[in-house]
Amino acid sequence: MTHPKERRSAPRYAVVVEVTFDSEHNFYTGLTQDLSNSGLFVATQSACPIGERVHVKMTLPTAPAPVEALTEVRWVRTRDVPGGGGKAGLGLMFVQMSSQAKEAVKAFLQQRESIFFDAD
Repeated sequence: MTHPKERRSAPRYAVVVEVTFDSEHNFYTGLTQDLSNSGLFVATQSACPIGERVHVKMTLPTAPAPVEALTEVRWVRTRDVPGGGGKAGLGLMFVQMSSQAKEAVKAFLQQRESIFFDAD
């Protein structure tokens, strides 16, 4: 199985932004660990099933209003992995966003330095 970081279609940026998200049945909060134009990782102990649609709301310091998007859970890490393996959380892919939300994310990311990974 291909590791999630090897399938990325957009550069990731290390950010810590508070995120609220809700699905059909639950409401969650967490912190982003990274963000890209195509999705984000939310560090949280709350797990959602892969494929579930989740409404995300995050406040970016460069945006005048909270950014909202419909996302899909692409992968789940159910517990923290020691030694730099990562925190528990959800890999979310943006499915639907307004053009204003896309521009807000793009403007925020332009001020950040991307995270690079070796393809080994």
